[in-house]
Amino acid sequence: MSDLLSLEEKIALAVTVSSVAVEELDDFCTERGLPLQDVTAWSTAFATGGKLGVQAMVVNPTTDRRQTRAWHEGVKTGVKRFRPRRIRVRADGNRFTAEEVKPLTASNVVYTPIFQLRVVSDGEIEHWFLYWRRASGSWWPYAGRPSFTSIDEAVAEVQADPHHCFKLHPLH
Repeated sequence: MSDLLSLEEKIALAVTVSSVAVEELDDFCTERGLPLQDVTAWSTAFATGGKLGVQAMVVNPTTDRRQTRAWHEGVKTGVKRFRPRRIRVRADGNRFTAEEVKPLTASNVVYTPIFQLRVVSDGEIEHWFLYWRRASGSWWPYAGRPSFTSIDEAVAEVQADPHHCFKLHPLH
């Protein structure tokens, strides 16, 4: 059901749910036939980043390949600050997932997601939204700061990790 909602409807739900008591959220979602996790994700995205935050959460637009490639290169350059860790960056439209590369054996490698950046343009301005990975495997809006004006700012926040969301594994 939630996949059938437009961006505007998801934003409106996020605004509405912000006035619903936590104890009543489950009933609110059940009455509307919506998954609690989706509604709370939209609400969190709205609380941290406004309408653009919800847009970054739910929309993965098809972007110009050159633009995606430029963003991808920018994120790859930004994660170099994590050296000597090996980090790979996967691009999917406006979403960039940074994963730590950990070789287990000569033929076995594990990729551990660290963070995800999503970019939304508001006219000429790019807004970068940071996401952390929950235990469920879903990406959740980072509440430490609404958005970032550059990749470097967002990566610096991951490196500082003041809220302990991006648990980087020890190097050894």
